[in-house]
Amino acid sequence: MLDYLNQTLGLNAKISPWAEAERFPLYLRNGRKYSLLHIGETECVLIEADENSFSLPAFCKQMAKLPVQSRQTVLCFKHLDSRQRKALIEARVPFIVPSSQIYLPFLGIVLQERMKSVRAAPKKLSAAAQLILLHFIYEPAGWSARKVDLAKRLSLSAMNVTRAVQELEALELVTVERTGRSDHVSAVSAGKSLYEKALPYMIDPVQKRLYVRKRPEFAGFPMAGEYALATHSILNGPSIECKAVSRKEYKSLEGIEEIDSAWSCGQDYILLEIWKYDPKLLAVYQGVDVISLALSLQGIKDERVEQAVEEMMEGYKW
Repeated sequence: MLDYLNQTLGLNAKISPWAEAERFPLYLRNGRKYSLLHIGETECVLIEADENSFSLPAFCKQMAKLPVQSRQTVLCFKHLDSRQRKALIEARVPFIVPSSQIYLPFLGIVLQERMKSVRAAPKKLSAAAQLILLHFIYEPAGWSARKVDLAKRLSLSAMNVTRAVQELEALELVTVERTGRSDHVSAVSAGKSLYEKALPYMIDPVQKRLYVRKRPEFAGFPMAGEYALATHSILNGPSIECKAVSRKEYKSLEGIEEIDSAWSCGQDYILLEIWKYDPKLLAVYQGVDVISLALSLQGIKDERVEQAVEEMMEGYKW
């Protein structure tokens, strides 16, 4: 924050501890950090607060109980949306949002940079975000790519890549650096470390499963499900093949004949998984990638399958 104040204002701003704050009641200290901010010859009380738990009416009442009447108070937040900024300005409460806005009316300073929208971190990844993330997990450490190259490589639109990267940024899984006219995307870590950090947000890639009559083009689809898991473990695979296809490619197929497996005596059909992203883009050795495979089997409550998945992930060479 000091760099922002000094570089923006051209003043020698300094921050020093305020020991008096340690004697405040807990309700005045909880979720806040008090310091003394010196801007030129003006000394202020700087209160760093969490915008998610901050209440402006409560704060205004509490100011009457703080021994700060002889000093100006300045709030400091990491982020503020437009409504929060407007409310503070209308109440004439000085505040600073580093790299974004300074509102210090007692010094005649009101500066605002172009605001970036603060995107809330998603609870789960979208299909496009997971596809991009998987590429970073499987690539060597230090690998980076331009957004435009990710779009070409993964057959995604520029808009889908931008939104997906924003999701990954919000979850602090990637960083984006502007170089010239291009945005370069880099992962915060690599391999197993990135996978473990991202796992709570990853989704089951399978949208739908159905049994369909065999067709020649299915031979080019990667193996999936328990059928693929058997190639990575000692699990005995099912007699019926399981293949994966993207929902986009599935929609392009004509004349698909669905089969009721409970009423079919022959084995001229397969189990087809329709995926939310293209499994071919990550396929290895004629099968879907191991992370997507593990995610697709999470909902199967079978000890044999669970043990085989664990065996596959433990034996995977990151």
